[in-house]
Amino acid sequence: MKKLQDNKNLKGKKYARLRRKRIWPSVIIFVVFLFLSCALITAVVGGFCGFIISNKMNLLTEQANQTGLQIAQRVAYGMSMEEALTDQRKDVIDPTMRHRSQVYVTDMKGNYVASTGKDAPDPDALWLIDLGNEYQVYGDADQELQDSVALEERLTLSVQEILQWCFMGDPTEYKNEREWFQATATSTRFWLLADTGTMMDLKYRVYVASELQLQRSDMIYLFAGGVMMLLLFVVLLFILLANAISVAKTQKRMTKILFTDPVTDGNNWPYFQTYATRRLQKYRNAKKPYALVKLRLERYQNFCACYGVDEGEELLEHIYRFLKARIGMTDLFARYGEADFGLLLTCEGLTEENFEVNLNRRMRTLMAELTGLKPEYKIHFHAGVVFIPPAEVEATKSLFSFLGKGREQVDIDQMYNYAGSALEETHCNDGCQIGFFNEKLLEDQAWEHFVESHMEEALDKEEFEVYIQPKYNPIDGRLVGAEALARWRHPEKGLIPPGRFIPIFEENGFITKLDDYMISHVAKLQAQWTIKKVKQVPVSVNVSRAHFSQEGLAEHICQLVDAYGPRHELIELEVTESAFFDDKDILIRTVKELKSYGFPVSMDDFGAGYSSLNSLKDIPLDVLKLDGEFFRGDDEDGRGAVVVQEAIRLARGLHMRVVAEGIEREDQVKFLAKEGCDMIQGFYFAKPMPVEDFEKQVERDA
Repeated sequence: MKKLQDNKNLKGKKYARLRRKRIWPSVIIFVVFLFLSCALITAVVGGFCGFIISNKMNLLTEQANQTGLQIAQRVAYGMSMEEALTDQRKDVIDPTMRHRSQVYVTDMKGNYVASTGKDAPDPDALWLIDLGNEYQVYGDADQELQDSVALEERLTLSVQEILQWCFMGDPTEYKNEREWFQATATSTRFWLLADTGTMMDLKYRVYVASELQLQRSDMIYLFAGGVMMLLLFVVLLFILLANAISVAKTQKRMTKILFTDPVTDGNNWPYFQTYATRRLQKYRNAKKPYALVKLRLERYQNFCACYGVDEGEELLEHIYRFLKARIGMTDLFARYGEADFGLLLTCEGLTEENFEVNLNRRMRTLMAELTGLKPEYKIHFHAGVVFIPPAEVEATKSLFSFLGKGREQVDIDQMYNYAGSALEETHCNDGCQIGFFNEKLLEDQAWEHFVESHMEEALDKEEFEVYIQPKYNPIDGRLVGAEALARWRHPEKGLIPPGRFIPIFEENGFITKLDDYMISHVAKLQAQWTIKKVKQVPVSVNVSRAHFSQEGLAEHICQLVDAYGPRHELIELEVTESAFFDDKDILIRTVKELKSYGFPVSMDDFGAGYSSLNSLKDIPLDVLKLDGEFFRGDDEDGRGAVVVQEAIRLARGLHMRVVAEGIEREDQVKFLAKEGCDMIQGFYFAKPMPVEDFEKQVERDA
């Protein structure tokens, strides 16, 4: 069970991973790229702007230092400071630039010495400007710079200003294109302290007026760089966007394929599992009760056999469209498989007390409408229903204790199985179309879970015990055979009768392991009795129909028996009548192989089902075992006696021995003795008993 649950969880995870694994990486990459691209464009344009301004500041610094050195050289040649400044001013070739090349000289204490104009720096207004490199600038005495941040802001431009200088302005207002191209966009004036080295022997400080200009050409270069980066960004963005759209479309197609039923072209079971679980676990739905319904179109295979598979699938499609129109807007539904549909219905205002009455009315109306979909066909439906209470209902020892607090433990597959159990109960109750999962069914489910959880451990610990029921000759009452029967002695549950675990083993396939266990233990007992030299009779062991799908079954059984070494004729192998309706060729071959190894083979429960006389003709059986139903109840008209007489005569004609089981009355013993029955098994002589009691019975009979 744990392995099945793990496989189911793994399957659910695969569905979830398949749904989300393609789109999210693309979305994340797209968002990250968008963020990084914006940051990159801003950084590149800002860096390019800073590069231009930094180059201009380097040039202005170099010019200021050159001016300072020239003045220092003149003073060193014997000129006074006033003469050196006047001479320096004459060296400026362009008269229009002389106001931009003003020089202001102070001594080391800041006292005025000389200047070339009226403007003066403020030595106390020193600012450090960081443009990658640090620059020391001084404010003007008349128009003091407020702070370095203000200066840096004046040295930067907005996008609007850049665009304005790139595209506005009439070129005809300028003398030529060069003048238009080099027109000043913005300028900032400040003072730089010239570096004169040691030529002035640290007696003077030379301040040079400087003006940082950004021209239209700078704006155009900035704009061109930004456009190139933007174009690159747009191209990459378009590629990523196209990829994301493609992935989204692919994901949508994959989701549609994943969640689409090929027959109805609607939602399939994985869709129902996913969204039903999500709906039950949503916080806003916590107080809502729900009903999970398994709806089945009965005898669908017969319908397809009569009208064809295409007509059958068209009918299922009609049912799906009807459910979509009837409940599709508010509730969930999907086809589970073949002609089964799962429904999750909201049950506002219903409680456990009034649930069955209300939902029974609702489902009968729905099923009546479905029956009328194809009036030309006779179709009918059965349904199984599970009530899922609100999440706030506390765990109790009631029917719904498996839910606990909240709905995080709800398993849609398990709920659907519960609904299926309720549906199967409707087949046992004539006229009942709707079954509700109740406490008895829950107990049956819990018991089945208990059996499946402990069966492997029970086999390993040999909790299964061999009980033996003797077979007697009806004429002289001698013990002539026996049948080995399994009993489960659980350390907590005590002795568990076979009716409580054998059907479960037959359903889940574990019966084959129990068969091997019983054959081995009977072989071991026969070997021990051989050593003890006590009277031995053939002991029959059941071989389930599931075993006949195993390749090399005869060799397998032979190996189990030979592991202990008893004679093969002491172990009779019983095959149930139902096994004769599986693969007949395999059955015939296996029986012949078993007989070639010396094992007697019998048909168990003859008459319990639909006996096949052809099987008796083709399969060389040794024993025919009449089912106990032949001998239960009253046979007032004698019809049962006639059937038994003919069955015994048939077996005699085929050279088969006859065993009658379920014999409880003396008159039955006399009748069977008269008709020539070989062995009798039943409570009249003995019940199934432990091995020790059987050994005592053998000693008494000997």
